[in-house]
Amino acid sequence: MTAAIEFKLFAPNNKAATLRGSFSQWAEIPLEKDDKGYFRTNIKLEDGIYQYKFRVQSQSPCFEPDEWVEVNDPYATEIDRTTDTSTVRIKAGARIIDTYF
Repeated sequence: MTAAIEFKLFAPNNKAATLRGSFSQWAEIPLEKDDKGYFRTNIKLEDGIYQYKFRVQSQSPCFEPDEWVEVNDPYATEIDRTTDTSTVRIKAGARIIDTYF
């Protein structure tokens, strides 16, 4: 089953953000920023397991001005420690939050 899955990142102080993932062969997908500071996009995904990361154009004093920095999804329920990427699981066209039954 294919369904539109929302990816969002709260980053109100950043200029821009993109999404990269196994579903896009790690090509960057631009995110749109809303008036509340969330960057968002919807991606059509088949049921399965996917790895992904966000990239943000940082305004943090810890980085150079406008430096692009990779970050994991702070709301991800699973991180692949071998690849240091967020993991999303899709089943029956919906995001699986946990695997407990």
